[in-house]
Amino acid sequence: MAMGLMDFVQDAKTRINEVDVDGGLKMIMEGCKVLDVREPAEYLAGAIEDAVHVPRGVLEPAADMNYPGANPELRDGRGKRWLVVCRSGGRSALAADTLMKMGFTNVTSMIGGMDAWESAGYTTITPSDENSLVQLKQACITD
Repeated sequence: MAMGLMDFVQDAKTRINEVDVDGGLKMIMEGCKVLDVREPAEYLAGAIEDAVHVPRGVLEPAADMNYPGANPELRDGRGKRWLVVCRSGGRSALAADTLMKMGFTNVTSMIGGMDAWESAGYTTITPSDENSLVQLKQACITD
């Protein structure tokens, strides 16, 4: 039987750490970095202040140690503490699982994502759209 999205999410959740929004806020207050893996339009609608924005679709190249176009903050942040967020917690679970497979040692996915964050009344900012276009600058695979 073929797997669906929720099968992948549930599988990832067997290997990752998760925290609710109150725990996420505590992590941020303790200096944890936030990685927002939502699409640009979602991110620009409201985000956690100082979040690093890397859409889920380009996470692997952005975090890869050998990809020349990687995001330096993410690529070089394997030893940092990361809180991964998306809209509802599915993409962040997949992203946290991927990051752990890539050698990140302290990654946590936020249950309920930004929907839960905003429902709890926690602060968001409207990020600048100056660098909102996220794209791969070099081919990931070359022949």
